[in-house]
Amino acid sequence: MRIKKITNLIALSIVSALSGCAIFGPSYDKPDTQDPQKWVSRDYLSVTESDNLPAMAWWKSFNDPVLDNLMESALKNNNNIQAAVGNVIAAKGYLQQVQAAWIPTGSAQVGYQTRAVYGEGYNAGLLPAYTINIFQAIRSIQYAEASYQAQVAAKDAMRLSIISQVVGGYFTLRGNDYLLVLQKQLVKDLGEILTLAKQQYKDGYISLYQLQQYIENYNQALAQVPIIEKNIVASRNTLRVLLNENPGDVDRGLDFMKINSYGVIPSNIPSTVLRNRPDVQQAEQQLIAANANIGVATSQFFPTISLNGNAGAASNALNSLFTPGNEFWNYTATATIPILNFSIYGQIDQAKGQYYNAYYNYLQTVRNAFASVDSDFSAHDQVTKSLDTQIKYYDSTVVAYKLAQQSFKDGLYSLPTLLNNAVTMDNAAITVANSKQTQLNTIVQLYQDLGGGYAYKNYSYESANRFGDQHDAHFIW
Repeated sequence: MRIKKITNLIALSIVSALSGCAIFGPSYDKPDTQDPQKWVSRDYLSVTESDNLPAMAWWKSFNDPVLDNLMESALKNNNNIQAAVGNVIAAKGYLQQVQAAWIPTGSAQVGYQTRAVYGEGYNAGLLPAYTINIFQAIRSIQYAEASYQAQVAAKDAMRLSIISQVVGGYFTLRGNDYLLVLQKQLVKDLGEILTLAKQQYKDGYISLYQLQQYIENYNQALAQVPIIEKNIVASRNTLRVLLNENPGDVDRGLDFMKINSYGVIPSNIPSTVLRNRPDVQQAEQQLIAANANIGVATSQFFPTISLNGNAGAASNALNSLFTPGNEFWNYTATATIPILNFSIYGQIDQAKGQYYNAYYNYLQTVRNAFASVDSDFSAHDQVTKSLDTQIKYYDSTVVAYKLAQQSFKDGLYSLPTLLNNAVTMDNAAITVANSKQTQLNTIVQLYQDLGGGYAYKNYSYESANRFGDQHDAHFIW
């Protein structure tokens, strides 16, 4: 009677445990992010086709062969990309381990016994072993597969980041090259004005206060030269690091103002294209993994089946070790199930909390993606309009300077007036250069937020032999 009560208690415990959780844990349902049907902000310069943004080598739209070469080198040699590839390889290895859990293990045994059931002599055998929780194995594979895909997405995110850094770094370098030329010209023109001012002060035509203003203007312009030179060194060293190279010079291509910054923005982009963004993919795979992990924890309530034994032969002489008639077999089969292990409930709650975190992290990632792209369209549109206006102003200063040159030749303008027109033109050119740098940066940022280009030449490491045989990952782009 007592044994029956214990049996009923055990059965009740099992039923109670199983009733509190689904057999495989919760099924995965993709969160509804309410994707917008259209972007709020518009960019009137959007003209480029956008059929396959992840594979689009959008930087080639600038028609600069040097930039193209830098990109090829960075995607092949960048250390951060290769490190991310290492994480992919590790995740793939873990997935293979989990998948192989279905395969029984085995080991060989050879020995000599002086006292045994089979008598004194040699024995040899194979010792197979198999332990598996079927439900746990299924969910563990789902978890490992999602974790692997999350690492693939993280590697793609790194590629996307490196692409943006290379393009942005190159534009910064070329922009600073051009700014240095403009700044030196401004210093030269202000220097000539200062020379004339000193003479005018000496002759009593201007006061010391007026002379001091000319000195301040000159020194302010001169102080910018070493700053720009410092920025050039920093920009080229940043590019060298991205290429996995030591500090040194970097090749230059097109002149800065000849870099095409119009007609390179993709158009007619549905919001669903952001599903291709690596960070969105990574966040969703982490959510899928967290969902599967609940199933892994829940599956501990199910039986774990163990099969083990040995099969071999025994002999009292070495030369008859494997002769027929001396075989022996032993095997056992057991199934275990937790009865009083309440820590499993804590593990399930922990897994649910991790899922909760992953769920809202995914939603936030998608929301940020929508917001950043819409802001990028607006930024590029407004910055370009501002640049167009500044170019018109610069063009007017060029016309004014040419008219002043003619008036100076005709004796109608003084040399200081001509030089002041030159300074106005210099400052307008600097403003245009800075504005174009900002415009180029908005293009780079937009393509990064759209997830453009990360799949370009994104070869899989699986197409190569083995990482350990080559001791590098340069075959992984």
